[in-house]
This record gives sequence, C-alpha cells and structure tokens, in this order.
Amino acid sequence: MNMKIAVLGSKSLPAFAGADRVAENILHHLPADDGNRYHIYVVRTPAQPRSFDFAPNLRVIPIPALNGKHSKATSYFFLSALHCAFVLRPDLAHIHDSAFGPFAWILRLFRPRMPILGTFHGNPYERAKWGRFAKWVLRISEGAFIRACHALTTVARAKVADVQSRSKTPIEFIPNGVDPAPPIPQTLLAEKVGLVPGQYLMFAAGRMDPTKGLHHLLDAFDQLKPAFPLLVVGGFEGHNREYSEQLLARCRATNHVLLIPKLLSQPELFELVAGAKLFVFPSEIEAMSMMLLEVISCGVPVLASDIAENTEVTGTDYPWLFRNANPAHLAEKLAQFLRTGPGPEIAALRERCARDFNWTAIAARYLALYRKLAGHP
Repeated sequence: MNMKIAVLGSKSLPAFAGADRVAENILHHLPADDGNRYHIYVVRTPAQPRSFDFAPNLRVIPIPALNGKHSKATSYFFLSALHCAFVLRPDLAHIHDSAFGPFAWILRLFRPRMPILGTFHGNPYERAKWGRFAKWVLRISEGAFIRACHALTTVARAKVADVQSRSKTPIEFIPNGVDPAPPIPQTLLAEKVGLVPGQYLMFAAGRMDPTKGLHHLLDAFDQLKPAFPLLVVGGFEGHNREYSEQLLARCRATNHVLLIPKLLSQPELFELVAGAKLFVFPSEIEAMSMMLLEVISCGVPVLASDIAENTEVTGTDYPWLFRNANPAHLAEKLAQFLRTGPGPEIAALRERCARDFNWTAIAARYLALYRKLAGHP
C-alpha cells in the first residue's frame, strides 16, 4: 500500500547545512518508484514562493515564517504543523528537529491515528549560541518531542541511553551517511578567490557558534604560523552576535586567513573542500557531523577533535585527532601533518565511511521504520 509521508523540521531544500542535509539525503536515497509520496516543508523564500515537485516522488511545501531571532522557527513550525494536520493529512510524519516538540502535539491532537517518527540531530540546548531561557525552552521542547513521537531515531549513539533512561518511547541509533564518491563540480569559486588546489588549509561551518571551535583553530594558527593560508567559510550572523562579530574581526585581522563569510551552495562548498590540503574540524560538540562525513567522502585529510561523536566516524586509532578544546595540541598535530603529510590512513578512512555510513542502507532502514509505524508490510 502506498504511503503519503510528511517531512517536517527541515528549513531548506536544496539543503545548506546540518539536519537539513540529512533529511535531503534520506529522501534522495529512498526508492523513487515504490509508489510512496513524500512532502517536505521548507521556509518560504522569494525563490520558492509556492509548492512544487522537486522529484517525481517528492513535493516541496514552502511555509511563511516571521523574521525574528526566536519567532522565525516558532512561526514556521506552528504553521507547518497546522498545514500538515488540516491540509496535507499524511499517513505518517517524520520530524527532524526536537525543537518541534510542542508543535508535534498539534499533530497528535488533530491526527491521533497518524504515527510520528522523530529524529534527534543533537542537543541544541548545549550550543553556546542560546541564552539561559532559550536553553530551558529547548529542554522542555525535547521532552514534548519524546512524548509526542511514536518512535525515535538519533544520529548520536549516546542519545539512546539518555532517552531510554527517561522514556519508554522506542529509540534506535541510525547514523548519518556519505556518498562514496560524490561529484566534485567546477564552480570556479576557488579560482575567483585565488586558491591553488592542495595549497590551503580549510575550516567551514554553517554558523560560527563557539562550540564549532574556530577560535581554537585561530589560536593554533597564530602559534604555528604555517606557510599555507587558512580558508574560513561560513555564516557569521548567528544568534551569539558578540562572539560572531569578534570572531569575524579576528579573521579579518589575522594574516593568511582567507574569508568567505556566508553559507555556500553544496557544489561551491564541495569544490573548495576537494581542493584543500587539509580540513580542520575543531568542534567541541556534535551529534554526527555531515561536514565531517562529507570531507572524508571527498578524500581530503581531516584533522579533528577527539570527541566521541567524531571518533564514531574516524575510529579511535585514527592518527589525526587532537584533544578537544586544546589549541596547543591542535597546533602540535597540525605541525606534524604539515611535516610528514598524510599516509594510507586517509584512503582507509574513506573506505570505512563508505562501508559503515552508506546512505542507501541508511535510507532503507528509515523506509522499514515508515512501513512498520504505518502498519504496511
């Protein structure tokens, strides 16, 4: 029996970062010819003013949202839930953001027989960009999310025990994935900004939150003063305005730092990543980073912090790990890499990720969950 499935919590398609990219990849790797129809909600923009078919089995539904720091997500989630409950009326809803929790109860109230699958993409209240009150609201939202969903998945293994300790809602760990050999487009952006392939270091993040660790990398860069320039890519208009402005000013004042202070399209980002000599990933907190996985899939060496969510991807024996939030050790490992260069461990890591984090297999697990929850064999 064919299913109509709603995907909520994402904000853009094509996706720019994070959980949105996970949702996009799951949808892209689901069977296109099995009769199921997917409807994904996104924030309405001038480029996407009305609903349209993104693929034969995928329809995009733009929803208006206010522009305030907190009101944008709140208004978008509220209107998405109303549209889903009263207009779309799907067989199943898949929600990709625990902050959607209170609005999931709109679906439970008005569509009580519709199963809801929720996916955790991390603990947003751990991010430094949020104030004390916002973190409290996010924790309350997470509790509502757990209770509203009929089943849960998480991209962070540690979240399984956390949820099981306080809820009977079933939860399973399903990692994020990679395409084993992603296409590397030629957008000419690298040439425009004067980059020579293999002759620059790189850092990128969707938003420059303190937990992304760019300040640790800049400390190490100042200490080491390597011969290669550092390319920094990402948005500096985050919620923590003071930190973002200080970090932006520091990047502009640091010698040999090249700055692209905005979100890039995936083709532009992949072109820059593929040309890097080394990608540095100093995050203090992650769930399972799509950025880390995509860098590895491009065959580029990565120097990463040793948090558990990163070693879930790299393995604990990967040689290019540094102690979390430790600029001195980051500088030491960076100097070692520039002195000795990468070895066979880079190709081995790429093979490991292609085997263990395969999007086709991951999408198949989600499809099996959809069928189980909807009662379809």
